[in-house]
Amino acid sequence: MHPNVITTTEQLNAFCSDLAAAQWIALDTEFMRESTYYPNLCLLQIASDTVASCIDVIELTDIEALLNILRDPTKVKIVHSARQDLEVLYASYNLSIEPLFDTQIAASILGMEAQVSYGALVEQIDGTRLSKTESRTDWQRRPLTAAQIEYALDDVHYLGTLYIQLKSQLEEVGREQWLAEECQQLTATDTFVTDPNQAWKSLKGVGNVERRYLPCVQQLAAWREKRAQKSNRPRRWLLPDLNLIELCQMDPNKITQYLEAEVPSAKSKENEIRAQLQLVDASIASRPEFEIMPPRLAREDQDKVKKLMQHIKATAEEIGTSSTLLANRKSIDRLVMGKTSKVEQGWRKAVVGDALKLQLAALNSETEETQIK
Repeated sequence: MHPNVITTTEQLNAFCSDLAAAQWIALDTEFMRESTYYPNLCLLQIASDTVASCIDVIELTDIEALLNILRDPTKVKIVHSARQDLEVLYASYNLSIEPLFDTQIAASILGMEAQVSYGALVEQIDGTRLSKTESRTDWQRRPLTAAQIEYALDDVHYLGTLYIQLKSQLEEVGREQWLAEECQQLTATDTFVTDPNQAWKSLKGVGNVERRYLPCVQQLAAWREKRAQKSNRPRRWLLPDLNLIELCQMDPNKITQYLEAEVPSAKSKENEIRAQLQLVDASIASRPEFEIMPPRLAREDQDKVKKLMQHIKATAEEIGTSSTLLANRKSIDRLVMGKTSKVEQGWRKAVVGDALKLQLAALNSETEETQIK
């Protein structure tokens, strides 16, 4: 019998010995990120079909025995809504876990709510209603309370049940490959590691910025990202998104006054901000990477998008899956514009992509005929 919270190397080694024979491992993390750029891992919850414990990574500085088991490609790692867990594991231990079974994605493939919560899924499949009392707890504080420990263990206790049920249903409808492809994309490290030169694309409101200002936005966002990474402080502490964008569109003579009034926390970095803005070459605005927003579609193309989206919804209802999983609006916009779209790739191509292309070709022919007349 292992303790609910493992705090010593001896306890961890004994726990890992029992995990060694497991075919699957349920995994969850508790972390804090209020005052840091990188997530600060506080607790690892691990379960198999025979054991379950919380690994206190604040007390334990060496968990290599557990990491070796998580690296084992023969063991399925079960996680619900895995993106943040993958990010914190990579940031903390340079760890990438495969193969992955994301229960949220699996549920979506089977036609359940696209972003179904762990608690809702457990209640739907197992009939158990989980407590939410510790959802906003401070996981850095020690000692952990009994309520915290129970809450943390609940996050992995039911993952095995979900895995068995969802895996069986996926096999029944022949959609195991759908999940495999989605999880493979999710475990690619570039999905949760930000390239400073690409950071501008995630800024809130960047889609409304005039193209001529985008090189400035890219330059300043890259500076902010590098500085946040180096200092391990949140981006917003250096310069909030809205202020970053406004600075890039501002008369240089007004920057000092603006920072004093709107972003006093960034006043000490004024010289660095000015230096970044001066590095921008206006001629690079024509580069393809600044085409983040598609040009406004003509009315007839908007009608095509609408009809294709209706086709996606009808297909999803017919085969019992999530329409947002099949395709989102952005992917259909790209298809109509003749650009590479995810509906033409992987499992989506046969399920919906080929039919969409045929329907689009028919719609394009109708448009051409109308224009000729």
